[in-house]
Amino acid sequence: MASKKKRPSPRPQSGARPAAKRPATPAAKAGGTGPGAPAKPAAKSARERTGPTRSERLAAAEAARRRKESRTRALVVGGLVAVLALLTVTIVNSRRSNDRVVSDLQASGNCKYDSKSDSDAGPGKNHISGDLTYKVNPPAGGNHNPTAAPPGVFTAADTPPDGQIVHALEHGYVTIWYRPDVDAATLGSLTSLAQRYDRDVLLAPRASMTAVPVAATAWHRRLLCQRPDSAALERFVTAYRNKGPEKIPH
Repeated sequence: MASKKKRPSPRPQSGARPAAKRPATPAAKAGGTGPGAPAKPAAKSARERTGPTRSERLAAAEAARRRKESRTRALVVGGLVAVLALLTVTIVNSRRSNDRVVSDLQASGNCKYDSKSDSDAGPGKNHISGDLTYKVNPPAGGNHNPTAAPPGVFTAADTPPDGQIVHALEHGYVTIWYRPDVDAATLGSLTSLAQRYDRDVLLAPRASMTAVPVAATAWHRRLLCQRPDSAALERFVTAYRNKGPEKIPH
């Protein structure tokens, strides 16, 4: 039996072209949604397109303002606390220092310290012309004459009026008073002390000072000595000279 021969595949006709690829549709070219079109990116949110809204900007500005106010308040409060702490420490240290001075002044038992003085009308209003009398004897403050007494060693004939001496105390001078009946040795010791501090001290007799023979006064401070005590008097001078409320260099 004769074998069957396979038929050869038909050859393409001469001049035939291969099938061309289908061109992309107009929608695809334009980025449309047709077949073959690329996927669109997700639409941007309104915030990404336009930034924060007006209300959001106002809220942010208000929050910033409040933070700034809080920082300012904190700085002010901190500064006030620091100032108050410094003042407290200064006052406490000053009191402790004065307590030590007072203890030294009274250590010998010869002298007693106090802070008695006449009242006055206040700085700028306490200058009174004419003769003035004082309840506290010897005086350590109060209204006084417009002119201040200078430092120096005085006698009964040339002692300045009390009103001028009190003004000198306001300027930071110290006055040492003695009763005219003290002995020559005591007067010599007081004179020597006044001369050592001739820019700060007035030495004056005071006949009306009957309670004690010797005393010293500075502004609102007094040292009353039942017996002369050169060491206590000198300690008083060095502690309170130039400590008056009206600062006058001397």
